[in-house]
Amino acid sequence: MVESLHDNPLWIRTLEATKDVSTILKAFRNVSSLCEVFQIDTQLNIESTVEDILQRLSSGSIDKLYHEMTSYKTRHSSYGDPVGCMAGTRVDILADLEIWASDDDGRNVYWLAGMAGTGKSSIAHTLCEMLDRKNRLGASFFGSRASDKTNDARLIVPVIAHSLARASPCVKFEIIKALEDDPSLAEPTYSNLDEQFKKLVYDPIRATAGKGARMYKVVVIDAVDECVNLRVVSSLIRLILQFASDIPLKFFIASRDEDLIRSAFYHHPKLSTAFMLHEVEKHLVEDDIRRYIERSLSNIKSQGLDRVLDAWPPPSELFQLVNHSGRLFIYAATAMRYIHDGGKLYKSRLSLVANRDSKTRSKLQSSTIDELYGHILEQACASKEDWEVAIIKQLISIIIFLRNPLTIQAIGSLSKIDAQPYLTSISSVIHVPTEERSPVAPFHASFPDFVTDPTRCSPISCPSFPALVPSKAHEMLVFKCLEHMNHALKHNICGVPEERTWSRIETTNSPENTSKISEALKYSCLYWASHLAEVQLPGTDVLSTLRCFVHEHLLHWMECLSILGELHTVPKSLGSASDALSRFKTTYVECNELQLVIDDARRFLQINFEVVQKHCMEVYQSALVWIPRKSRIREVYATDVHRVPKKLILGLSNSWGPTELVMHNGSKVSTVAVSQNGTRVLSGSEDQTIRIWNTATGEVVAELRGHAGRVNSVEFSPDDSQILSGSDDKMVHIWNAMTGELEAVLKGHTDRVMSVAFSPDGSRIASGSQDNNALVWNATTGEVEVELKGHTNSVWCVAFSPDGSRVASASIDKTVRIWDARTGEVEAELQHSNLATSVAFSPDGARLISAQDGGTSIRIWNARTGAVEMELRDDTWPASISFSKDGSQVMSGSHDRIIRIWNATTGVVEAKLKGHTSWVKSVVFSPDGSQIISGSDDKTIPIWNTTTDEVEAELQGHTNWVTFVAFSQDGSRVASASGSTVLIWNTTTGEVETKLRSALTHLVGCFAFSPDGSRLVSGSDDKMARIWNTTTGELQAGLRGHIKSVTVIAFSQDGSRIASGSDDWTVRIWNAATGQEQVIIVGHTDSVWSVAFSQDGSKVVSGSNDYTVRIWNAATGEAVAKLKGHTDSVTSVAFSGDGSIVISASADEKIRFWKVTARRSQSMAIRDMNHTLPDGSVVYRTGILGFHVIYPGHLPPGTYPALRISEDRRWIVGPLYDCWIPAYYRDFISSAFLGNRFCPCSGAD
Repeated sequence: MVESLHDNPLWIRTLEATKDVSTILKAFRNVSSLCEVFQIDTQLNIESTVEDILQRLSSGSIDKLYHEMTSYKTRHSSYGDPVGCMAGTRVDILADLEIWASDDDGRNVYWLAGMAGTGKSSIAHTLCEMLDRKNRLGASFFGSRASDKTNDARLIVPVIAHSLARASPCVKFEIIKALEDDPSLAEPTYSNLDEQFKKLVYDPIRATAGKGARMYKVVVIDAVDECVNLRVVSSLIRLILQFASDIPLKFFIASRDEDLIRSAFYHHPKLSTAFMLHEVEKHLVEDDIRRYIERSLSNIKSQGLDRVLDAWPPPSELFQLVNHSGRLFIYAATAMRYIHDGGKLYKSRLSLVANRDSKTRSKLQSSTIDELYGHILEQACASKEDWEVAIIKQLISIIIFLRNPLTIQAIGSLSKIDAQPYLTSISSVIHVPTEERSPVAPFHASFPDFVTDPTRCSPISCPSFPALVPSKAHEMLVFKCLEHMNHALKHNICGVPEERTWSRIETTNSPENTSKISEALKYSCLYWASHLAEVQLPGTDVLSTLRCFVHEHLLHWMECLSILGELHTVPKSLGSASDALSRFKTTYVECNELQLVIDDARRFLQINFEVVQKHCMEVYQSALVWIPRKSRIREVYATDVHRVPKKLILGLSNSWGPTELVMHNGSKVSTVAVSQNGTRVLSGSEDQTIRIWNTATGEVVAELRGHAGRVNSVEFSPDDSQILSGSDDKMVHIWNAMTGELEAVLKGHTDRVMSVAFSPDGSRIASGSQDNNALVWNATTGEVEVELKGHTNSVWCVAFSPDGSRVASASIDKTVRIWDARTGEVEAELQHSNLATSVAFSPDGARLISAQDGGTSIRIWNARTGAVEMELRDDTWPASISFSKDGSQVMSGSHDRIIRIWNATTGVVEAKLKGHTSWVKSVVFSPDGSQIISGSDDKTIPIWNTTTDEVEAELQGHTNWVTFVAFSQDGSRVASASGSTVLIWNTTTGEVETKLRSALTHLVGCFAFSPDGSRLVSGSDDKMARIWNTTTGELQAGLRGHIKSVTVIAFSQDGSRIASGSDDWTVRIWNAATGQEQVIIVGHTDSVWSVAFSQDGSKVVSGSNDYTVRIWNAATGEAVAKLKGHTDSVTSVAFSGDGSIVISASADEKIRFWKVTARRSQSMAIRDMNHTLPDGSVVYRTGILGFHVIYPGHLPPGTYPALRISEDRRWIVGPLYDCWIPAYYRDFISSAFLGNRFCPCSGAD
């Protein structure tokens, strides 16, 4: 190639020299890449061709890390087209940077700090160009307030990883492997910054160090102060400082000198010298500003149409302009644009800007940039009609107050204004790009600051353009957004085929559909509520458009945001809208009704978030099945509800219960805590994991792993920046709450750490342990400051007083002690009569609450005198107690699975929250007191609404846990057992038809309807079975004979006999008419859990805890067959219609089919929904542990082929439609099936 270029004539080589350089450089880079591919091949020691490796390297997974407008070549500049420093300016600092970048032995991090407008981005841009020419640019990220991408600090790591992958095949190979292992690393919402940085940057670079290019690459990160979340920025800087010295990468970071950013650089003393600091203002020279202005004016003059060769600009005006600019490049750049936009009037514009007398300005307009902006706005409004000025003002309002910048086309769609002609007159302060896809935005953040400040943009400095009023601008924007949504939103907005709108377990959103939603509509859906929240009092036009949106388009809105992958924004938007309507309803009564619908919509989405996020059309399908009968959504969107092909026949409550969300933890929950802003919940559990949950959606935000034992206690720091945890591994851990990074491990306890707490100012930590001690630590150094010694048994709970001066500890030595947090001296010792398990201070510090195991178990003490002020009787063990934020209420979570809320003044129980199915280990109030978060041994973390007025059970009638349900064969009735009570319900009306009448005092564990439905036989733990009349509820016969609990029971198909199984290892057959025992079947070696008759009644099959299935002669009780193959308890058995096959299900998660004559079995594949037997019987899988059989001709009229439950219990799966099950209804402990009907009982009352 080089030879062919060299053979060209001299004149061609001269003309195309630049092109030839690029061609040769590209060729060298390709050769370098192929060499690295060869290295990958040899180092992996695999038999793969170069083409094979290149094919893997071309994987599209790496493109998920790319985000447009973030690199130096695609960024949006505050100065128009992205450019670097003008030639001849910033010479010293650029030379300094060039030396730093090429010094592989020097410091790896360079921080360029400076105030806004000092040209940091231009320096960073020029540095990128210099590095790119030398092939040393590893990556670049240019932050900006201008868009959600460029102001999102969580995109920095993916963007860096994408660029590093493009620069090196070796690095790309490692990053692709990381993405294959965990695709979520590429997600913009990935919360564990520490893990993301390590897996996408640190590990790939470390793994390939020395395998590719030897010289250091440089990562340029500019304007991180423009990112919305500076805590994430701070965490990233700490990670860079921590790891940069271990990898061949250098990092250039430019920003304003913000407190959070500076503290990140100086956070750790050992790392405070690991970077170079260059404060740009101290190195700015007047000559740089002068050179920039002179060259810009020269270019303006050369473009002038008058072609005058006079000496322009006048030296005096040049001097004045340079003087006005001071150290602000942004002033000089804005002035140059203004002068250039004047066309032939460029001379007079320079004179106006340069000669404005600063002495005539008031002190409030003393800033030179304010004077310039005011002049530009006055000129824009000059000679224009009032309506034209109003349009310009409206457009500026839209551009400045948009939450995310829009293209000029989107602005036109939203405002219904042809914006281009009006923006021309203000193009020196508003960037209007020629590229259609680029956003319109202010050139610099200083312009919005000016135009919204009435002391700066005042009637004196800018009489034609008074300052914008934020509330009015937001009111205009919310109106525009609502109006646009009301026009554009509709059912199935993307027009997907009808079959893809049906509810099916496998259906998900199609990513390609996002392109069918306009930019203006996307913006309106995302930000209307944000604008509404800023309105002081809306006009009637806004309320009218809001009413239309709430009553007609809420479901369409949720569909649209699900398609866009933005459904997580809905709960926050609805919360903001509700808060705003609460303010407005003092003036507008109609806002009360709108607020009720909005609140109802929030509850509606919260319980259905998981499924609607997966498939947008489920908002019209599964989501509408589960809402209460008197829900406002059910009322307002009645048409949509009636269109749903699946119905919940009975069991719906009238209104929303107290449980807003149920988060499934997968392990027993030991402890919960809530962030100060109420947006996140922490849980610690037996699986040694800490999880961070989103309180609006119930999603897991992050999992923190590092403990080697059960996590007993967790807490957020007062500023939510850190997480504290204590564990059975004797350690106290401090975590970064934003990145998930483990920041410190505090070692000092010699036994399990049971409780941890931050002091109110976050400077200290208290911990209590089973080593009988409590410790107070310095939260910064991790050193023990005070040892609190005196307890003679385990310390189960510690708490700081609100002023941080005292620590309270509760111990199973039956005492609560109050300590001086500084000296460790005991101030008070409070005696309990039993084990003290929990303690908390009231918000004012005047009272102390403690709990003990048993007796009068909760006491409220005077924290100064130690006197008991009140005793709250909770006769079960309250494991956790808490004061509400105003101190008016006390809450307890107990062994009896109930959460109680007490009046802290009267001691009266004001509410009981039921729903947990095991011991409640931890309870906390949300910061505003409107919610309660609890954690339990049932592995769930519910969020409860404390303001709910009505709490109803699913099937009103039971007063205890529902443990068993069964359908009658015709499907007209369903029976349910709770404790010793059995109720029979009409499945059409949902009403209780019959209550079985008896003096039952023992738990009913099983029952079955007779084939004709006239009788019901039940089995209970009093060793008896009973036959009942289902019409009258009268007891017809008692079946006595078993010597232990009756575990399972069944009728023969003709209704003449009953088979029962028991914990006594026997199966017994009874005469159903007389109740006489006919046959005792002995053979099993453990409890019998399942029995069934063959259809002809000649045989009985049983399944046992001894892992066997056995077939018996029903007349004689003789063993016909013993079937072995299951590896766990057999939970369900049945015959095929012709009796030739036995079906069994087991806790080993296998369903087996046994040929009775051959005594061999085959397993049903776990993915199969159904299996048809030779005689036409169909076996339907109902879940991992169950099945039901539909015999030929046995389906009741009006029912369809059978349903099943998915293995994860999240879906009811049917032949035509599926139905998602919300988490609240998912923990059913028993269920019954009949064709297309399914009845679960969740254990709730």
